[in-house]
Amino acid sequence: MKTVSFLLLILMGLTGLSGNVLVPRFLARVWFDDADDCFVMFGDEAWWDGFEVSDLCFTTSAGSFYLSPYYTQPSEPVFVINLNQEIPGFTIQRNEDFLRLSCTPARYFYPEELRWGPQNDISVHIHPLAPGQSAVRVYAPDYFGHGEYDTGITWAKDSQTISPDPYTPASTYTLNVHLEDINGSPAAGITVYSSYFEYATVYDQYYNDPTNSSGNWERTGNAKRRSILVKDPQTNNTVIQELLFPEPGETIQLNGVVSSVSSNASAQLPHTGVLSLYPSLLTLSSGNTINLKYESSSLLGHKSELHLYDLRGRLLSGKEMPSAGETFWDLPKLGSGIYFITLSEGGRILARNRITVLK
Repeated sequence: MKTVSFLLLILMGLTGLSGNVLVPRFLARVWFDDADDCFVMFGDEAWWDGFEVSDLCFTTSAGSFYLSPYYTQPSEPVFVINLNQEIPGFTIQRNEDFLRLSCTPARYFYPEELRWGPQNDISVHIHPLAPGQSAVRVYAPDYFGHGEYDTGITWAKDSQTISPDPYTPASTYTLNVHLEDINGSPAAGITVYSSYFEYATVYDQYYNDPTNSSGNWERTGNAKRRSILVKDPQTNNTVIQELLFPEPGETIQLNGVVSSVSSNASAQLPHTGVLSLYPSLLTLSSGNTINLKYESSSLLGHKSELHLYDLRGRLLSGKEMPSAGETFWDLPKLGSGIYFITLSEGGRILARNRITVLK
């Protein structure tokens, strides 16, 4: 158990540095066998905070289920459970369903949920798993201008069920976006907006570089759901708007035509800045007031706004951000969970951060 102890020390140290409660990924992978039995893999992060698999409730469209009282949890991290075999009456559909994990007592475990089906909308994370594929719990990276922050966790498809790292898919996919102007010339300097957001399409401008001199924008990564948006810099009309459900090993090509490349294309690029907030963890003793500060080399306009969203992307509250870039905000009464705060100007998101509420 030395590895687990070392992991716990790292997590505790990171928690102290960031001020946020770290929410571990209890589930590492989910897949089905040829008999449509559902398998779940728990990774080493599941051992954070005294993990006991008997505390978990497994919920599907058919109801809520618990492990048999005769189930014995393995003594080492990273293990697999056949839910159909270990839970009497467990029912789950392979083509369209969801699997939600909740914990009793809740402690600091925010419920995890995987949703799949044939839909082409954000009601599902992935399309149905093919034989031999698995869904992997992965970080969705965000960029706030001064570095990379893992601000979200989502699901990706893998071409196999087992890999050296339970949380890292063995297979990737490639996305190519090519833009031309109306004369057929490469359109350089056009921002390709991207979103991994879990419950709503919030385009993260800090993650993306503009198209290169050949009019191309390319990314290779985990096969997770992604929304892509391209706007014409002159007309602001939508050129490309796609919600993608990539398959492992797939190459996706998107093409678009813009009216012309704006002479002030640099104005389309995001500001370089960070939205910092304190405290980032709200408890019964801390109250609901937070301090927000936008740190950037560019001044804010007079119509910059702060918006508070829940994990489902629902707008809960808003407030004007002073041009000085700093304010206090008395948030509404919030239940325990994770919430996102965005800073926008003219409908364009400049920065985003999150708070954790434990009450």
